[in-house]
Amino acid sequence: MLPLTLALALTTPQPNAPAAIELKGLPPAALATLRDAKLTPERWPAVLRVVVAGGTPAEEAARPPVAGTYTVTADAVRFTPDFAFVPGVAYRATFNPAPLKLPGRVTTTQLTLPRPPPGPRVSVVALYPSADRLPENTLRFYIQFSGPVARGDVYRHLRLIRDDGHEVVSPFLEIEEELWSTDGLRLTVLFHPGRVKQGLIPRMELGPILEAGRRYTFVVSGDWKDTEGRPLVAEYRKTFLATAADDDPVDPDRWTLVPPRPGGPLIIRQPEPLDRALLESTVWVEDEAGKRVDAVTTVGGGERVVTVEPKGPWRAGRYRLVVATHLEDVCGNRVGEPFEVDVFRPVQRRIETRTVTRPFVVR
Repeated sequence: MLPLTLALALTTPQPNAPAAIELKGLPPAALATLRDAKLTPERWPAVLRVVVAGGTPAEEAARPPVAGTYTVTADAVRFTPDFAFVPGVAYRATFNPAPLKLPGRVTTTQLTLPRPPPGPRVSVVALYPSADRLPENTLRFYIQFSGPVARGDVYRHLRLIRDDGHEVVSPFLEIEEELWSTDGLRLTVLFHPGRVKQGLIPRMELGPILEAGRRYTFVVSGDWKDTEGRPLVAEYRKTFLATAADDDPVDPDRWTLVPPRPGGPLIIRQPEPLDRALLESTVWVEDEAGKRVDAVTTVGGGERVVTVEPKGPWRAGRYRLVVATHLEDVCGNRVGEPFEVDVFRPVQRRIETRTVTRPFVVR
């Protein structure tokens, strides 16, 4: 009998399906033995094991196997990972016939899913708040990228420069768990709250980060690399004037609502810039029955204007704008609750409910 020729290879079982690893070359009797064995997920790796490749043989052997599903088809054994194989990462697949006394010898192959061609170089497309005048107690910024960038030690790529040319020392709250959006394109950067709030030791030792009347430039280094190892298209700079501190709670009663005209959106104008990311999730519209209107919310106008446009036409009737009370402005002041609480100046209108509403009518 001729020796078996076994092959381990990456395959795509169906168009647009995640890649899998297939073992081919086993005779029908061996495939039947595997099928009848009804191996549990814990026993399968003893026969067909997939690990992330790299390091010494001992290091590879000590790694836990990649989690996935094993299937015996008409002509192959197929391993489909629970989480898709990462392009560019090498995996080691090893078939060992001994546990089930199958024909063939130990077969091992290193497999790598090719990386897709790199897209355009990444740039910073926006920095929020986008206004050119910001209160001196501004708490956070959002950096929006056009594509994914390298993570880890991001603060070395950021600087805040005062109008006299001096760089502000340690302005950011440097946390190990970086605050990335789920799509990996937006980074939240916090100013150190100990230097924003009055009376705290970091502020007394290092001074405030922003001072009213001075101009500052927020700089994102062009040396920051994307996930392909390429630097950003260019350095990004945003210059703004620091204004007096804003300690007033967010008050939806001060908002101007422009009811929608036929075919148009509801327009909401606010007297101050609010937190862009929160605006997208904390403001919505309900009909008279309390059902949420399926709509697209758009933030613009320096984070002072919000439009709510339903996916279908407005129907004549009564509606209400709903605002979650954890909505904040750029200084961390919430609906009915200031960020900086002054015990000598009690809050005049503290809101305890989770949402507040504003009615409007569509005619």
